[in-house]
Amino acid sequence: MNPTTIPTFLLPRGLPARRTLQSLTKTKPLHRTASNKSTSKKDKPIVLPQPDKFRPPSHPQRRVVRTSNGRVAAAEPVNYGPRLTEAQKAEQRKKQYPNMFPPEGTVAHKFLTSRGIHVWIAMGVLTSLATFTFTTNFKQSSPFAHLLPPWSGLLTHPIDTVRTALSVFRMHVEHSSQLTREKRRQRVEDAEKRRQYRIAHGLEEAPEAEEGAAAAPVAAAGKEAVDEQSPVARDVQVEGADATFVDWEGKRRPVKKWLGIW
Repeated sequence: MNPTTIPTFLLPRGLPARRTLQSLTKTKPLHRTASNKSTSKKDKPIVLPQPDKFRPPSHPQRRVVRTSNGRVAAAEPVNYGPRLTEAQKAEQRKKQYPNMFPPEGTVAHKFLTSRGIHVWIAMGVLTSLATFTFTTNFKQSSPFAHLLPPWSGLLTHPIDTVRTALSVFRMHVEHSSQLTREKRRQRVEDAEKRRQYRIAHGLEEAPEAEEGAAAAPVAAAGKEAVDEQSPVARDVQVEGADATFVDWEGKRRPVKKWLGIW
């Protein structure tokens, strides 16, 4: 019979080495952590204090000061790359970002930051609204509104249009003054009638005979007597009546004229 060969991996390798025996027989020490320790009943659990309000991590209670090698670092934007050069910073200031304010040096930036342009636009809008409101109110309340020139006349004949508009406005002021004087005269007459009624019923003492005799020629001349105690006063026709008038308190005051014209 032919001899059979045994594979090499089935043959014994010999006695184990010394290091192999030491590693097999050596016991590993047990590492105990704090979590493995048995807590006694006397130890109290750690309780964190309740905060007075919600503070996100980005806004801590105490101010965080950046330090570098024991020194306070300057508050600059955090740049994790290399330090930017002056040319790169200037380029960033002039770069246009979407949905952001236009950079310096552009026409849009000058327009949005110019105070004179904003004042001019605001005053122009306010003046236009005031003019429109005044003209609309004048056309609805004045009986001389049909005499106003059309707006198109400002382009063809501006001087004549403005002159005609001022004359119509002057007529409106005179008409309003006449109505005011008529109402004031009516109130004075009502006050005089009430005074005569009180005298006739004995509620007020009659004036003296001399005052009545002195007031007779004045009444015959067409001048109306005014009670000084009346709450409503009227204009008294005396010398210089065009330059002065009597107010509601009975005091004579100078007539105020608009722009020295009316």
